[in-house]
Amino acid sequence: MQESPSEEKRCKEIKVKTVRLCIDVPENIKDDFREAVERNGKTMKDVLKLYMQKYIWKQGELQRNRQIRRQDIGDGHYSLQKSYVRK
Repeated sequence: MQESPSEEKRCKEIKVKTVRLCIDVPENIKDDFREAVERNGKTMKDVLKLYMQKYIWKQGELQRNRQIRRQDIGDGHYSLQKSYVRK
């Protein structure tokens, strides 16, 4: 599939700054983690990157839910049976 010139230009303009992440973990944990991700055809880098993205998203969702509950409590509309699942 060939990209149009405008799509190609836009892709070149989007630059994501990357940084190196260094963490200290026990050697056996690192080795076991590497073996587990490689068994599934992944890399440690890919798995950790995806995990961090999901963690950020989940924390954002939790924060939004806490804000909604605080607003409902302040408005006197809080119910323990109220569902806060967003679609």
